[in-house]
Amino acid sequence: MSSEEEQLPECCGSGCTNCVLDLKPDRHHAPVGTSNVFDRTYQRFICCSIIQETEQVFRFRFQLHQERAPDQTLHVPPGCHLLLRAPRHRSKDVPDEKLKSWRESHPASCRPMLTVRIKKYDTQEDDLYLSRPYTPVAHRREVCSFEVLVKMEPDGAMTDYLLSLGVGSVTEWKGVYGEFSWQRNRYRNLVAFAQGVGMAPIYSTFRAILDDEEDETRLTLVACFRDLQSVLLRDQLREMAGYWNFRYSIYTSRQSSDSTFRSDTIKYKEPIYEQRLDGKDVERSSKNV
Repeated sequence: MSSEEEQLPECCGSGCTNCVLDLKPDRHHAPVGTSNVFDRTYQRFICCSIIQETEQVFRFRFQLHQERAPDQTLHVPPGCHLLLRAPRHRSKDVPDEKLKSWRESHPASCRPMLTVRIKKYDTQEDDLYLSRPYTPVAHRREVCSFEVLVKMEPDGAMTDYLLSLGVGSVTEWKGVYGEFSWQRNRYRNLVAFAQGVGMAPIYSTFRAILDDEEDETRLTLVACFRDLQSVLLRDQLREMAGYWNFRYSIYTSRQSSDSTFRSDTIKYKEPIYEQRLDGKDVERSSKNV
């Protein structure tokens, strides 16, 4: 049996390009003297906490649920992502109360998961899994834990799986993937535009730059959301604004409405504009770097 055939059970069964990504060399290395828990094979992580951030976005924290070597740590370079593999059948775990409440308020998400047959090289292997990429917004190397922001979508196959999770559920993750690699002080200024949960890779990159005392890159972030209640990482951005080389602005396309998730009051000196981002705003952000 060839080495390729031996690796077939690791296939997620989604018919995507993840197997092609596996063949690319891993350019990301763990710090000297350590090895990474993520070695491009699926690792078991237990769900430690579930927090509802906005109406549709939840923050999940996962921690390694298996033995590891003494020199192993969890290393996810900024801007890179992991793959979550989920069984196509519904989990038997007891769902978290917040997730259960969200499911009940979104009937479309309660449909049974469909098993889609996909043509595979190994016809003996059932198509039991699906996978999706997620970029951690925080991780702790020593305890091997990480956090991801997930936007729940009614009728979403992965959403259906995630809604069945609870604290204590065991999940499978694989990584690390991503071509992005940051070099300290490579540029004098860096301006980034983000929208919704797409802010995760940019936030993780900016956070890593700010944590590096020798990196003097000036950072500017422009983030767009539907309304004030949908703003993600709001407290973290306010904290980052205390650094001399970081500034940000947030644009919302709709006026604020009553919500149980966020205060609808803009805090002192918080750079939030209840208007759509337009060309003049982009030009102004670029000129002020």
